[in-house]
Amino acid sequence: MTDETPKPKTTRAKRAATPDPKRQIHPLARPFLFLDSKLGRTLPFWIFLVLLAATLVGEYFHHFHAEFEYQFFGFYAAMGFFGFCLAVLMGWPLRALLGRDEDYYEKGARDE
Repeated sequence: MTDETPKPKTTRAKRAATPDPKRQIHPLARPFLFLDSKLGRTLPFWIFLVLLAATLVGEYFHHFHAEFEYQFFGFYAAMGFFGFCLAVLMGWPLRALLGRDEDYYEKGARDE
């Protein structure tokens, strides 16, 4: 008997599910692999939060010439946020309206 603990056997399916980063990735995609890390997922949130704070600070010091009766501090930041949300969320109804069924190109196709 040996003192070494046996290594767990990896199945062929598990090895196929975890790709080797050096072999199966396009060379132009390698600089963007950091986006899959935790930092890559949280960094955009913090960048946008800092930009929002910068626009609010800038709005405090800058006088806007357009006057609206419903204008408040942070109005342009809020208007931009809600406009962006509207543009993104309109994708769902547009997809339902303009999209095709998943089997659109396979209708009437013969399996040989």
